[in-house]
Amino acid sequence: MKLFYRFLCFLTFILFSNFSLSAQVEESILDSVSYYTKRMQRARGVSKKNPQRSLKIARTCLEYFEAKNDTAMISKCLMDMSETQKVIGKYSLAFDNLWEAQYLSNFTNYDNTKQEVHIRLAKLYALFNMDKESMEHFQASLAISKDLYFEDESNTRPLVSSYMNLALRERLQGNYFEALKYLDSCLINDEIVENKHVDMPFLDAERGYVMLKLDRLNEASKYLHSSFKHTKDVDVPYRTNINMFLGELYERKGELDSAVFYFNKSLNLIELRNYRSDLKADVLFKLSNVFFKKNLDTKAYLYSVKSQVVSDSLMDIKNQTNSELFEIKNTYLKSISEKNAQLAKQQNEIAENKEIQWRLKMISAFAILLVIVLSIIYRMRMKLKRTLMAKREAEITSELKEEQNRTEIAAKSKELTSYALQLIDKEKDIDELLDVLKKESPSNYKSMSYRYKKGAKDLWDSFNLRFTEVNDEFYTKLKEKHPDLSITERKHCALIKLKFGTKEMARILNIVPHSIHISRSRIRKKIGLQRNDSLEDYIANL
Repeated sequence: MKLFYRFLCFLTFILFSNFSLSAQVEESILDSVSYYTKRMQRARGVSKKNPQRSLKIARTCLEYFEAKNDTAMISKCLMDMSETQKVIGKYSLAFDNLWEAQYLSNFTNYDNTKQEVHIRLAKLYALFNMDKESMEHFQASLAISKDLYFEDESNTRPLVSSYMNLALRERLQGNYFEALKYLDSCLINDEIVENKHVDMPFLDAERGYVMLKLDRLNEASKYLHSSFKHTKDVDVPYRTNINMFLGELYERKGELDSAVFYFNKSLNLIELRNYRSDLKADVLFKLSNVFFKKNLDTKAYLYSVKSQVVSDSLMDIKNQTNSELFEIKNTYLKSISEKNAQLAKQQNEIAENKEIQWRLKMISAFAILLVIVLSIIYRMRMKLKRTLMAKREAEITSELKEEQNRTEIAAKSKELTSYALQLIDKEKDIDELLDVLKKESPSNYKSMSYRYKKGAKDLWDSFNLRFTEVNDEFYTKLKEKHPDLSITERKHCALIKLKFGTKEMARILNIVPHSIHISRSRIRKKIGLQRNDSLEDYIANL
């Protein structure tokens, strides 16, 4: 018994779990965008046969996408509802939905949706012979389509749709050559034709009907029969137009039975499938004309009356719609005005907030930049200050060193000059002693004179060594500037630098004064001095 009870509990749990899971799955499916997108497709499919059912489904989808705040899909729902309302003659509601779709499409980035709204509004305005408004929307559609095509050349459908509708408009107004231009524009490139990006039967039918209006019957027959052949087994509303065009072609050829056949096929599509009900009055009128040509006056009269009744009915609907449009449009414009005012207010607030944020950002950026600049300037000033201080210290050190060197050189120069003067005095004394020795002891004079001359040479070497210590770069500069001077001439230059006179130089070098004069003359010539140039000044500046 216990086992049985447990089994029942387990089974109940499984069933409840499955039920909950299936409910969750169903809820997930119902809440998915794909589910409602498919429902929209279903609504389009039944819009001709069951308009009310189509509207009900579309409203359900509209509520869902409004809850999701999906502006693009809301616009598509409104466009679908507008097309269905056209079928049942609710033109004012059709306008209302399209205006709302146009308003919403301005807040999306989907230019395809904007282009389609303009096309549908243009067609609806054209239905009420409001040519100015219709053309404005056609031109807006064309401009958007061109932008889309220039951005992506594979996106040709919106541009082809715009050209096709403009061609249809020009054809209805009797501008057949303009219509042909737009039809040719549909074939933007060869790839479109090859990949069937254009609805070729529709294009052929329109081209054929324009040829018919231009009395080019052979070309009209070719295009219209090609279009009829390709749509024979296809469930498209445009078959109504193709059959009506063929009826007119055969009427123009005088083949009245064929004309009646195709007009009746067009009428059957209108009555049985509710295709292009707006053409019913025209088809009935054309049938009336054919029966009149066949001398079937009774039938001609009956179809003429039917045509008038349908035409009056459509006219009443249009007149009623026109009166409703003003009221609805005023209400709509008022609503749009309120929305725009609210939106403008929000946008102004957003703009003000952005402006404040931008100013704060700029002030912060400026403050940061100012701090950085001041920091850089401070660092540069400190670096410059340190550099100047280091430079000044180096200059002071250099000046002290130079002053010290000058002092040392001056002291050594004095010492050297004193040493040289002592040598000169010594030389004088030796010369006097040698003169006395020559007179009193000629035998010892020669040996003493030889020893004196050798000692004089040693004295010069000692003097030259001291001179070099004081003027260490003198000989180097002299040799660089005047390499052709001899060693003796360099000695003379050294003595000239110490500002010794001719006699003093002769005594130090142990030569006669005349030799000093000759040497000075050679030095001036080798250095390249003019007569007025001072040799002493030149050598002193080395």
